[in-house]
Amino acid sequence: MKFRITLTLCMAMASAMAADVPRRTLDLPPGAGNPRNSEGAFLHLTDGRTLFIYSKFYGKDGSDFGNADIVSRESTDNGETWSKQDNVVIKNDGQQNVMSVSTLRLADGRLALVHARKNSNLDCSPLFRVSEDDGKTWSEPVNTVAWAPGYYVINNDRLVQLRSGRLLLPLARHAFITDKDNDWNGTILCTISDDGGKTWRGSKDEFKIFREDGKTRITAQEPGLVELKDGRLMMFIRTNAGCQYICFSSDGGDTWSKPTASALKSPLSPASIKRLPNGDLLAVYNNHDGIPTTLADRRVPLSLAISKDDGATWQLHKTLEGRLAGWYCYIAIDVQEDAVLLGYCAEGLHLTRVTKVPYSWIYDETPRKPYAVSLGALQDVPNGPFTRLETAMGTWTAAEGSARVLTFARGKGVTINGGTDTQAELELPKSLILKNLKIGIERFTSRPPYALTIEANVDGKWVLVFAQGNDTPVSAILPVTWAAPELATDRLRFRCTSVLGATVCEQGTSINLFGFFND
Repeated sequence: MKFRITLTLCMAMASAMAADVPRRTLDLPPGAGNPRNSEGAFLHLTDGRTLFIYSKFYGKDGSDFGNADIVSRESTDNGETWSKQDNVVIKNDGQQNVMSVSTLRLADGRLALVHARKNSNLDCSPLFRVSEDDGKTWSEPVNTVAWAPGYYVINNDRLVQLRSGRLLLPLARHAFITDKDNDWNGTILCTISDDGGKTWRGSKDEFKIFREDGKTRITAQEPGLVELKDGRLMMFIRTNAGCQYICFSSDGGDTWSKPTASALKSPLSPASIKRLPNGDLLAVYNNHDGIPTTLADRRVPLSLAISKDDGATWQLHKTLEGRLAGWYCYIAIDVQEDAVLLGYCAEGLHLTRVTKVPYSWIYDETPRKPYAVSLGALQDVPNGPFTRLETAMGTWTAAEGSARVLTFARGKGVTINGGTDTQAELELPKSLILKNLKIGIERFTSRPPYALTIEANVDGKWVLVFAQGNDTPVSAILPVTWAAPELATDRLRFRCTSVLGATVCEQGTSINLFGFFND
């Protein structure tokens, strides 16, 4: 009996712990004839089902201009598990695709669905549809930009209905004159409906964003909206200026204040913000506060932050996905009673994931760890053999079959392959004193013979400055201790004798973004 009680208690504790941490509940990877799955939104039906509606690309082209239908998966347990098959929601009726879905249950009980229909680089329009039978069928589309046709980009999960009943879609308009003469910097505006989506008009204000000189454009794309407690609207905008820009409207989205930089540090990647049941705002974005400069253009990590003062300040920054090779963006947020469902691109734009994140985890005040900052010399270099390799550390050269780039358990580095005398050279960007070079070596096998040497080129001659032998431990990155630390050189030669070789890496080169999922 005592054993059964203990076992039951352990199972209950494990269940409680599982309920208090994020859980991946659905992955939608690409496959044969399906090169991409992306940009979705959630929808709750009256029978208790939850739909995740997203763009499923078909054929061979997974770019933004490939072919795609809008399909759905369903869950009967608030996103814990999902159906295995897709149901077609909107069949592709564009010359290229239908994508970027937004969904909403309107104040009158109807369901609304918005998506882009893309025909060409002159014609991409957000279309509005409604369902009066809880999603079984959808109305014919209403073009929300019929008042000024053109190429408009709308993100997924962006449709907003205000307390007044007004419907708004935040947009970025891009001008294409020729294939080489186009404006991807973006003009920001809203399209507005005051009759439940029957007719739409443009906001009175539309704007571009400039740097302090008043002439240089800041890229402004993929805006989003959230209604504040005082009735104002806050718009947040993806930019290339190192953060999300924000502006405000006091008249329901017709006119806007001058956009300014926000505290949400981010790359050129969109954010998503929604209000939680307790009144706080939740932002999901790529937090680049303190991130290494080598990752400045990368959509990592996937982060969450809370604002208790309607966006004036942000706190409780948490990193959900920290995999360095990830690509986290186009986030849909489904606000539930005790958790949020997040749908987002996780591996490039081709794999979409659904993760359930409990509020208890979001509000856990355990301090987050800072990013581990390093030069990141090899982080963006693919694995594989090379004969010449340009990195931030310098230029590597090696005979064919002598060296490769390898990601291993403790980092990433240049592996000098096994053999009787394999070698690689590293030409430094400039002459450096050896003590300023932070290099580590990992021996890959305990089988003898093993010898690794590093030689420095000084005045055209090779000088031995480091050596390892058979007594070197295995499976540990050991820092190089230079025999002549004050020696200056601009070239190093690495020579190895071993069965599997050894890997050379910059100490600390494995940048850890400390994600809950960091795989």
